Amino acid sequence: MAMGDIPFPEDDPHFNPVTERLAEGHFFATPKWELLVSLLGKIRHLVELNYAIANTFPRALLEALHQYHPTCKLNIHAFCLTNLMSLDASEMDLIQSPCLHGIRFSPWTKSNDTRPDTYTETIYRIMSIAPNLKHFYVDISQSHYPLSKATPKGKGLDSSVAAFKMGKIKSLSLRFEREKRKILHEASRHTDFSELQSLDLDSVIDDDIPRALASTYSFRNLQNLSVTIDNSLSEEVAELMFTSINPLSYVNIKSHLGPSIIEKILTHHGPTLQGLVLLPGPYARLSAWPPKGGCSTQVLRYAKLCPRLRKLRIETQRTAGGEDEIRLYEAYGQFPSLEFLALDMECTISYQQSNDPKIFGMPAVAEIAFSLILDPALCLAIWDRISSTQKSGRLRKLELCPQTRRKLPSRCIDPQALHTASSLKRSYLVRRRIFDKQELPIIIEIDAASHLPLNSPNKPLRRPLWFEAIPQLDFAFGTVERPMYPLYSNWRSEWLMRPLQRLAVDLLTKRRKRTCEAGDSQRETKQPRTIVQ
Repeated sequence: MAMGDIPFPEDDPHFNPVTERLAEGHFFATPKWELLVSLLGKIRHLVELNYAIANTFPRALLEALHQYHPTCKLNIHAFCLTNLMSLDASEMDLIQSPCLHGIRFSPWTKSNDTRPDTYTETIYRIMSIAPNLKHFYVDISQSHYPLSKATPKGKGLDSSVAAFKMGKIKSLSLRFEREKRKILHEASRHTDFSELQSLDLDSVIDDDIPRALASTYSFRNLQNLSVTIDNSLSEEVAELMFTSINPLSYVNIKSHLGPSIIEKILTHHGPTLQGLVLLPGPYARLSAWPPKGGCSTQVLRYAKLCPRLRKLRIETQRTAGGEDEIRLYEAYGQFPSLEFLALDMECTISYQQSNDPKIFGMPAVAEIAFSLILDPALCLAIWDRISSTQKSGRLRKLELCPQTRRKLPSRCIDPQALHTASSLKRSYLVRRRIFDKQELPIIIEIDAASHLPLNSPNKPLRRPLWFEAIPQLDFAFGTVERPMYPLYSNWRSEWLMRPLQRLAVDLLTKRRKRTCEAGDSQRETKQPRTIVQ
């Protein structure tokens, strides 16, 4: 994926840079670069090149780009630029290249000549030195960034680059654990924040950054904002940060913020929003807060505030197919323009329920296990509830990823049964190719981490069965050390009678009947399909 196409400037979970450095004199080193240079010469029109080998970029490759593809956009991923302070001509040529379009800077790959002042000088200078740089992503921990050793401007750089102009970065990601206000201030001296379209501030811990965004800097062209809000930040300051910025197109919020503050943020940005991510922050006390989209009335209010929203990723609540869950899916269908919906489905029962004596013990495990396990039939039922209530029929993709982020008191769980159920959980992508409610969706099993179809040696391809949830549940509760729980058959029967499971059976029965009546000629186009690509 090209850097300019990434809505939120964060690391791609399935794009890993090559960190192994080719040793000098390596037998394959020169032939490999020569082959790549030769390939560049044979390609007629190269538009964009993504490069992901750490610590090295051969001069011959840059010369080939300049010779054959002078307008190609070059994106450097995970390159440390370790020799910048030593006036390395190759790296200075790379930074000053008109092809350099985007760079992901991270100092995790060490070399012997790497120094702290190299990091600071690189951060402060690249944005204003590179003539056509548009995307700049930085990921440095506090231990790698001693501000006291920041290098003055011009020191260590030759006269040809000592004088610099303000950069015009389009997307900027500054991932620092501390001193973010100083980092942001220094960055503002090297690039024009009024030109920024995408900003990622990672974790916002104190009030400095929100107040600076509200009063100090101009972000008049900002369209995308991605932030992770720490628990220590007050809701009032968080609200100030969002409402002081012009209405955005994409917002990514990972936080502890409650629905009332989320509503205020969406009241300001909702009319223009096309993409929205609402997930819990990594430091949130998850047991104390329900999922961001765990209540149908909340979701309905969000839908009214976001009439143009096309993409939504949100944490929601599963209740093993009960009435509340059905109403929740129908509420998601009220987003009139929604085309892509990703549900991080929290399957742990609420903290209040965990203290309910009626649910204490094994019933809590059964409730969680029944929520964790999905199959294509249940996915089809969920799709039906969402798509059938969306009048526009725009929904084309639905991701369903069961999760258990929230933890319960140890007395409420049977670890063996729950572990078995967790190992059997599956994530799915339900999609249709055209805006047509009559087209039956294709259901694909995906990897929950990368959100891609399963395709690796550790996770071999498999064809999911329509009603495989039932044998999976039987396996989860029948393979524990003690004999099968005597009440499991009752819980299983109750689960099968809940609305979502009954709907799944009815839908598949009707569609199989329709397929039989239509004849074999329409079997391939009308019957719902489960595939793995």
